Amino acid sequence: MTVHYLLNCYNNQILVKQEQVNGEADAFHVNIQSNNNPLSFGNTLYTASSKEQAVRIADQLCEFYSLARTNGYRLEGTIFRSENKPDIAVEYVLNVERTADELHKLLQGA
Repeated sequence: MTVHYLLNCYNNQILVKQEQVNGEADAFHVNIQSNNNPLSFGNTLYTASSKEQAVRIADQLCEFYSLARTNGYRLEGTIFRSENKPDIAVEYVLNVERTADELHKLLQGA
């Protein structure tokens, strides 16, 4: 396994990693892991076909995670949850590359 990108985001790290499968390079995985468990490689939240796309998605994840935290959301597995607000699936946030304004609107529309 090779880590291509690492980003500190609150008390978590977001990383882009690539594993070898049968000697062949696999897709690029965007994972989030808690700083409290540094030996883990966290949960895979997105899989990209290129390193560049995975890095953009990792940055987008951190940006949305930061916005979500300031709006009362927490990440539980693959869902952003908040009291008295609708859940937001990580997949929905990351399946399209979005601007900061679009990410903010996702929270306002929830």
